[in-house]
Amino acid sequence: MKEKTIFLPELERASGHFDYPLTNDYIFRSMCQKNNKALTGLISALLHIPVEQICSVVIMNPVAVGDAYSDKEFRMDVRVQLNGNMTINLEMQVRNEHDWPERSLSYLCRVFDGLSHGDDYTDVMPAVHIGILNFTLFPEAASFYSCNKLMDKKTYHIYSDKFAVNVLDLSKVELATDEDKQWQLDYWARLFKATTWEDIKMIATNNEYLKEASNTLYALNSDFEVRERARNRQEYYKSLERADNRLAETEMKVKQAEEKVAQAELEAELAEKKAAQAEEKAVQAELEAELAEKKAAQAEEKAVQAELEAELAEKKAVQAEEKAVQAELRVKQRDTEIERLKAELEKSKSVKLM
Repeated sequence: MKEKTIFLPELERASGHFDYPLTNDYIFRSMCQKNNKALTGLISALLHIPVEQICSVVIMNPVAVGDAYSDKEFRMDVRVQLNGNMTINLEMQVRNEHDWPERSLSYLCRVFDGLSHGDDYTDVMPAVHIGILNFTLFPEAASFYSCNKLMDKKTYHIYSDKFAVNVLDLSKVELATDEDKQWQLDYWARLFKATTWEDIKMIATNNEYLKEASNTLYALNSDFEVRERARNRQEYYKSLERADNRLAETEMKVKQAEEKVAQAELEAELAEKKAAQAEEKAVQAELEAELAEKKAAQAEEKAVQAELEAELAEKKAVQAEEKAVQAELRVKQRDTEIERLKAELEKSKSVKLM
């Protein structure tokens, strides 16, 4: 009779928050390596393969759980051979480094090319890279669980079933489909993100594989060496986050400085244009002043000419007046002469009559 999995007595009594959930990549990797049954249940849910059809799950790149590793030495991915005829690469990633499509394809290509010299290409084992992410890879096409294969984009015909990249988005549990729920992937996602023992026990109550993972999670959180390694990983990611924040702050300051420089350049350009316009106006005003000065000079010349003409006219008037006086004198002299002649004529007439 198959033995039923139950919670560890210590886990049954545990309550409150715990430090290192399964989203910690060291804890996740350690759980996969420490509990083959839990790993089997997880792979069954991820690949939609009944547990009864899984004969063997072998980790091909094991590490010594609890030993110290540098950040560069510690491999976050778990390479698994399933039933001796399929390679699965599992990786927990909660930090978005904006390179997941390229990174996952790189990992997949490494595990897919497993042929030796002389092997037939048709003997290559199927390979699947499964990323368990705590961020949305493609916000414009968000999905809780996606299975991506090579496909003809016109006919939608699958090029090959032997090459695939699957992504489980822990931040989009609400988008789980009925099929996802049938395989209890939503429960696994909630188990990964749970941070209290109460939540862990509530999630895993009705699933023996989730219980296995929960028991191992409790044991790992109780192991001093594992906790130290998990803490190191946590601090490592915090340092990356701080570096990202500093970089983002620096980039923001640089952007603000660039914006200020651009604004200053625009203001300088505007000031230069205004200066050029002012200079043009000054030149125009100077030209207008010169023209006004020339017009004033011409007006003054005309005034002088008019004054000269007025003087000449006055002189002519005086001369005309003098001529008029002379003509009047001559008229008076002529009249006087006529009167004299008349008088002499009358006188001569009187003499004759006598």
